[in-house]
Amino acid sequence: MGRLQIYHRTNIHSHGIKGNDDTHFLKHRSPFLFSKNLASWRCRGHSVSFIYWIAMASEFPDEVLKSVFPLLDGKDLVFCMLVCRQWREIAKDDYFWKCICSRKWPSICKLPPSDANYKKLYLTFSKPREMQNLPVPRLTFEDIVFYIDMWLEGSLIFSQAVSGSTLRAGLQCAPRGIPDILAAHLNSQDCILMLEVEPKLSIPMGPTITISVLAHRKDSNKMACIINKSTFDYIDSNASRALAYEYLRFSPRHPFISDIRAWMSLLFLYKGANVIEVFGIELDFCDAARSENEILWLLDMLDWK
Repeated sequence: MGRLQIYHRTNIHSHGIKGNDDTHFLKHRSPFLFSKNLASWRCRGHSVSFIYWIAMASEFPDEVLKSVFPLLDGKDLVFCMLVCRQWREIAKDDYFWKCICSRKWPSICKLPPSDANYKKLYLTFSKPREMQNLPVPRLTFEDIVFYIDMWLEGSLIFSQAVSGSTLRAGLQCAPRGIPDILAAHLNSQDCILMLEVEPKLSIPMGPTITISVLAHRKDSNKMACIINKSTFDYIDSNASRALAYEYLRFSPRHPFISDIRAWMSLLFLYKGANVIEVFGIELDFCDAARSENEILWLLDMLDWK
């Protein structure tokens, strides 16, 4: 059988009832029926306005409601508390909420807490989890300097110290001809840490390219290793990106944080069959952090020495 339905105001003309004759409706249209298990009042094809529902609800004795309420689920019991004062006062009884909790968490009744409040228990742990905003991070991009070095078969081809604020500013102007996938990424709402490579690097396809990234934070004068000679061993031709990564090392104060990678990407355009022209370098932490605050909190938890 269906559950107890709480109906809101609707247009009763759609059910063939003329005017707003409440008396006629209640006297000649009695749509609610008790099912055998008392758990559901069914409606014979009618949606009843809230006014009529209140009028009929006031006719139910307390004993009837006390027989029905233990059979409802939590959501329906919450709605019942909104019907009228009589229903609200009866539904406050923690016994009904204990019935609900015993079905949702059967073990809770085997050894219940001495001060158990079942209504509070249900309302607290049955609500959808809300995303909580992070507090303001202690670190800022102005506090960080990134040291980026890149080698081609052991020969240094790029070396630059870059402030965090410069990386945060990203590319000022993307070159023409980049793939749509890359263009969509550059225009996304994620926090993108990107450095424009000028002059552009022409690199032959095939030889091994490796990269290292260190970071220095000015507020504590400490260093952290983000990437240690990782190889660009994956090329996404559709997005014109070459990718390298390394797992981050976190402070011992955060022992349960692991398996989060720092990714470095070379953004390029093809120049001939076997040559790419690198116009940008991107650093991201998409495993765990996409917004500016998330990235700063993640960096703050690194193993700074």
